Amino acid sequence: MSGVFRRFLTATAVSDTANGVFAVAATMTAATTTHSAAAVAAVTVAATLPWLIAAVPAGVLVDRMNPVRAVTLANLGRCVAMLGLAALIWADVALTVTVPALVFVVSCFQTVVDTAAEVVTANAVDDARRTRANGLLAVSTRLFYQFLGPALAGVLVDVDQVLPGVLSGLACLAAALVAAQLPRTAARVDAGEAEEASTGFWDGARIVFSRPILATIVAVGGLTTIANSIFFTVLVVYAITPGPLGLSTSQYGFLVGAIGVGAACGALATHHVERLVGRSTTLTLTRVGWALVFAGPLFAEGVLLTAVMAVGSALGGMWSVESMSVRQLTVGRGDLGRVSGASRMLTYGMTPVGAAIGGAVALAVDATVLFAVSTVLTLLTVIPIRVYLSDRAIEAATRPSEPGPEKEPVSESKGENAQ
Repeated sequence: MSGVFRRFLTATAVSDTANGVFAVAATMTAATTTHSAAAVAAVTVAATLPWLIAAVPAGVLVDRMNPVRAVTLANLGRCVAMLGLAALIWADVALTVTVPALVFVVSCFQTVVDTAAEVVTANAVDDARRTRANGLLAVSTRLFYQFLGPALAGVLVDVDQVLPGVLSGLACLAAALVAAQLPRTAARVDAGEAEEASTGFWDGARIVFSRPILATIVAVGGLTTIANSIFFTVLVVYAITPGPLGLSTSQYGFLVGAIGVGAACGALATHHVERLVGRSTTLTLTRVGWALVFAGPLFAEGVLLTAVMAVGSALGGMWSVESMSVRQLTVGRGDLGRVSGASRMLTYGMTPVGAAIGGAVALAVDATVLFAVSTVLTLLTVIPIRVYLSDRAIEAATRPSEPGPEKEPVSESKGENAQ
């Protein structure tokens, strides 16, 4: 891996930790200060809605400016919003409104950070090492956002509800400072590609739907996101006492944690699996893995259920890595930000849709029915993968390799100033 990518990975780990602390602490603050389920739901919606409405603008922004600068400025914006929320909590100012409002602002900046991260990785790492680099980014999200961040949030909230916002804001500031020290990465778009690249707002979505490979990735990812949201919306009630599984809250936390650990291991192993079985089979295995997670409560409980979910998520966790690698290999640098933004809108943006479906349908049917629906829906996505995402199709769609032994950033002597 290049030195640039290692430094960027460090900034990402710090940023992910801040995000994990802030997101969980904001939910806890809403619950403890308002004692209202509606207030907690408002925070959840505020945290996920930006992927539906801000991901495309984020992609346009990343394509129109240097991606490293985009990461730096977005982290500075998150820093200001997080410290602002800490100040409002300290002053006890209209928390029912201010908490979800600032969570929404932070999440909007997060869409820029995540979209730009994909472009930075594509610029800093050569094609042969791309899957491994994407796997390391995914591991950062799993370990720092989903584990270290929430753990710190619980401890900090117990001490003082102001502390999570302060620590998160300072961590984002640190991430911005690290990113600002990186040389500006070159997009390396050839002349013909630069002429064809446009700056239309919906160009990313147009490119996605005009290419079978990208459209398939988005369709499969979106359907699985809906299935995932349905599953977890229902699982928490099904698992925790007095639900059928009879778990305590700490046991449920361990169960969900096992899913995160499995996904992190899978992300880290993706490049090895890809070399053994190819991209298409790797993508197929991810659907089998998530189907196994969704079906777990139908036939297992206790330690066996935890093991099933860990194994299933290890397979499923390879999807984000492999799909990102395919996108980076098949999309030119001039369009990657917009395509990434549109793809994330159409996949991550399905989270509130799935949660709404799960919450509404659960009123009429048993939870096991929804587990089965999530399982079947996920397995059905194997069909378009086998039809449109064969190794041959991916190879045919791969853009020509760019010149140069490794994609280190262009130096100042070649016209790019460090930012």
